[in-house]
Amino acid sequence: MAQQAPRTRLEQRTQDSHLTVREFIDRFHVAAIECGEDIHISERQAKRWLAGVSELPRPVYRRVLEHWWNESVARLLGPPDSGPVMVPRTKEELVVDAGRESVERAINAASVLDPSALEHLHSAVRRLAKTFYTTPPLMMLTDLVRLRDTVYEQLDRTHKPRQQAELYLFAGQVCCLLSSMCFNLGHPDVAEEQARAAHTYGNIIDHPSLCSWARQLQVNVMYWSGRTRRAATLATASLDTAPTGTARAGLYGAQARSLALIGARQEVRAALDAADEELQRAADNPFLEVIGAGLIYDRTRHTMTAGTSFVALGDGEQAEANTTAALQLFSEVPKPDRWVAGELAARVDLTTTRVMRGDLAGAEDALGPVFGAHPDQLTEAVVRRLTNLGRTMVATRYRDAVEAKRIGEAIEDITSRSLPRSATPAITNPVS
Repeated sequence: MAQQAPRTRLEQRTQDSHLTVREFIDRFHVAAIECGEDIHISERQAKRWLAGVSELPRPVYRRVLEHWWNESVARLLGPPDSGPVMVPRTKEELVVDAGRESVERAINAASVLDPSALEHLHSAVRRLAKTFYTTPPLMMLTDLVRLRDTVYEQLDRTHKPRQQAELYLFAGQVCCLLSSMCFNLGHPDVAEEQARAAHTYGNIIDHPSLCSWARQLQVNVMYWSGRTRRAATLATASLDTAPTGTARAGLYGAQARSLALIGARQEVRAALDAADEELQRAADNPFLEVIGAGLIYDRTRHTMTAGTSFVALGDGEQAEANTTAALQLFSEVPKPDRWVAGELAARVDLTTTRVMRGDLAGAEDALGPVFGAHPDQLTEAVVRRLTNLGRTMVATRYRDAVEAKRIGEAIEDITSRSLPRSATPAITNPVS
């Protein structure tokens, strides 16, 4: 069927971007998040804009449209151009879009679900996992939602148990990535939903590694939400079914960090020692080959977890030793591949340990690299650590010192530039 002639510049650009009305609505919401707005549009409103039969949108909607398309609303709702629309794009965007469109068309072209469709999905999951920490969060969020929905579509197309098992594994992996991203963007409730969904998929296909990863993410949300006893209980219960090695190490680390907030000093040390032993016996794991070790509990995360645990216990000496060691491990990773948000979190922990010991000059020096961090790197965990640091600062006898005031002002400035904290209902999902 021939595509109808565009009635407005907005419809013309939408057609040239190959967007459906549903995709237009979703992209509008992503653009709204980028503008720091929590707004949605209905299908009816989108169609009225595209047809040019709507009144001039309210100011907040105009700002989002102009940010998204880089043209005035008056121009967008006006007549289409007579010639082709040239949208400036970078080489990287063209390459990524070309690959994505080829994958989607190849999958959709199959009248039945054949092995090539599963290969495409496997490759897509691997690519997003490998670039999780180096892709801008909102772009990664959009790609993950699209991939998750594609997996769900394929689940509806096959009844073969083996294919369904692979698709449930892909769904679980994507939901785990979505859980991490949702938490980074400041949506702990949605992050927990995604983790629970991933755990359900792991149970359906009897995949202990996926179940353990999902539980670690769920415990992380509970920890930062103040449900520390529930977090420790869930981590402990999950150890019974977790595979030896990295999976158990991650749960022991989550257990240690939760117990630290309760003040269970001996139990924290025991859990950290157990995590260390599990890492020493960790062997090759096919699951990690897809997800990538950077997203799983490794030596760097373990050292960082130990530092955070000792901060909570008020043990400044052990906390500084571990956070310094974690920063050293981060520095050994090439910058393009580095988990920058994790490195910033370790720096905030190091700052806190120095404040606890009264070394305000050292604390200010440790926090320095956080001052100029890009908002994309200021994840929820970093912001919450900074908030806790501010409380620690106020509680010390050094709160009136010049350095303390400068650190306090810096914390206010940094947190004001953090990632958008707006609702994203498009990423919630029922368990299939």
